[in-house]
Amino acid sequence: MPTTAPPFQTPGATPCPPTAEMLAAVVEATGAGIAVADPTLPDTPLVYCNRAFLEMTGYAMEEVIGRNPRFLQGPDTDPATAAEIRAAIAAGRAVSVEILNRRKDGTPFWNALSLRPIFGPDGRVRWFAGSFSDVTRSHRSERELRDAQDQLTRLAAETFALAEDLDRAREEADEARIAAENASRAKSRFLAMMSHELRTPMTAVIGMGDLLMGTDLNDQQRAFAKTLRSSADTLLSILNDVLDFSKIEAGQLTLEAIDFSLPRLVDDVVQLFLVRAAAKGLNLSASIADDTPRHVRGDPTRLRQVLFNLVSNAIKFTDRGGIEIAVWSPAPPGVDQGSGHHPSRPLTLRFEVEDTGIGMTDEQRARLFGAFVQADASTSRKYGGTGLGLVICKRLVEAMGGTIAVTSTPGRGSVFRFTIEVQLAEAPPTGELAAHRHPALPPPALQPTSPVSLRLLLAEDNDINRMLITTMLTRIGHRVDAVADGQAAVDAVRANDYDAVLLDMEMPILDGRSATRAIRRMDGPASRTPIVGVSADALPEHRDGHLAAGLDAYLTKPIDWEHLNAVIVDLATGSREGRVVPAPGRPVPDGGGYSRLPLIDRVKQAELRLALGSDSLDGMLRMLPETAMRELSAIRAALQGDRPQEIRQAAHTLAGLAANFGTPRMAAIARAVNDRHDDPEAIADLLPVLETVVAATSRMVLNPESGGGD
Repeated sequence: MPTTAPPFQTPGATPCPPTAEMLAAVVEATGAGIAVADPTLPDTPLVYCNRAFLEMTGYAMEEVIGRNPRFLQGPDTDPATAAEIRAAIAAGRAVSVEILNRRKDGTPFWNALSLRPIFGPDGRVRWFAGSFSDVTRSHRSERELRDAQDQLTRLAAETFALAEDLDRAREEADEARIAAENASRAKSRFLAMMSHELRTPMTAVIGMGDLLMGTDLNDQQRAFAKTLRSSADTLLSILNDVLDFSKIEAGQLTLEAIDFSLPRLVDDVVQLFLVRAAAKGLNLSASIADDTPRHVRGDPTRLRQVLFNLVSNAIKFTDRGGIEIAVWSPAPPGVDQGSGHHPSRPLTLRFEVEDTGIGMTDEQRARLFGAFVQADASTSRKYGGTGLGLVICKRLVEAMGGTIAVTSTPGRGSVFRFTIEVQLAEAPPTGELAAHRHPALPPPALQPTSPVSLRLLLAEDNDINRMLITTMLTRIGHRVDAVADGQAAVDAVRANDYDAVLLDMEMPILDGRSATRAIRRMDGPASRTPIVGVSADALPEHRDGHLAAGLDAYLTKPIDWEHLNAVIVDLATGSREGRVVPAPGRPVPDGGGYSRLPLIDRVKQAELRLALGSDSLDGMLRMLPETAMRELSAIRAALQGDRPQEIRQAAHTLAGLAANFGTPRMAAIARAVNDRHDDPEAIADLLPVLETVVAATSRMVLNPESGGGD
């Protein structure tokens, strides 16, 4: 069709070339596809189309002109929609539809078609003008939204049905009333029942598992008990995810608005995962941009939960390398977030959690934030989990006014990014550590404080001591692998290159002396690995015997962390020839001297709180009474059975535990039991004193305001 005589020019009108050229140029320039069909010709063929139409469909001009537009339809085109278009053309009326068409290369696309009749002077339809728009992306988004809504609807229906069944079983006499309850109330009852009925036995399972681990078990029984304990932890984690998700879905999520310290919150998260990261040989670090406000107002609990989930996932899916947390606050143009930002205006905080883990494909990423969805089926088989952690993160972030997204490369790692909206705090939060810091203590920091970062191996059979020492050394700046017995330490040294080894001297399978001798008998550089003994045993004759086994240094508990770090760095970076690092012994009080020692060393615990963070330390302290009672029971049973070596091992563990956590009276009496382990009469005299002190210390640890009965 000549461009100088466009089809919409009224027949017989005086030509106006500039106007025709202008209109043709406009039609060609528009982003929408435009096509014109002639209903006066057989089969209503196309007589004109613009460039956008050709680009959208992939056809050339000569392949389009003269054909009925039905050539765009495919086998998956809805017949009813096609029939609607034909009916509108036959009736000479306008029609607007969305129809699935196919391009020349066969790829489908959703076409938003708007068809309008153009009438001639005689009142008859002369042309049909159609506009075409590719709306495939919006169709896909709508479909995904419908799928998500359908999934949530199914979840709500299944939860409601289960709640109905449980309620009928418990309240058969009131079925009529239960049937009248609405879905929201039924879900609330189900949530409360799940929380109580499952958490109560889970607490017992976990507690009994811990107690079982402290009894005399053979290797197979201990493996069974460890599996039981690990499975209980996994089940409790799944339960927590399901309950959190159900609460969010039921609309019961509420947010706090309180002032909190952003660095302290991030540091608490880091401290919480340092042990787990170190156990896999991973680096875990965090940084906050200098111009980011330190004190903000928002919901610290929910922010901590998001970071917890993301860091936990990063460690789970990373086998080498590390995880890095970054925090900053992008200021609006011309505004200083730290000072010029008005306290009442929202402030955006941005977070990144980057790992060097297994990564994901684009297809896996697209499914990642769906409920009960993991990257693929093999993920849940290998790593476990409910697939709810990230959808909970997404809901929490959105509730805090932000968004969350992820970029990832298979085999190279992932970066999770999210934002939240907060406000500036009016003043530093009450109880901020910086306001009450002892002047002699170093400020808390997220960066390592050691001059060098070393790879260390720790062998310690007590779970809490192992957690404490690993956390502290990692906090100082080292990478720590932790094992629970001397044989595992020997195997680890044989398989890996460590800068130094720390050994507790009383361990199962192989004790510290035997493990040291085994390492010294190895071939090659492994035999020259620096070894530091750490023990609650301060008797000079025992110390000399430990050093004679091949130790480079011997330190007593409670550990002086600065001194320990200096010893490790010196041994790992300098010459070891003939070097022995002395450690001053601690006198053991006797008679009534124990009462002069405090139940709690407040300075020691303040140092631990600064180094570990309140949440980490409080969690460890809550485990202290149960662990102390377990070792006390072991001493009592060994005394009754005339097993002095078991008395020594249990007392040694208890002394080290008590010393490390700042309970000096318990530590002193436990050391005395350790020193007199082969004297039944002395142990019988000391045991009631130890029982009283353990009980008083436990009360004071669990309830600091009680005074412990001291």
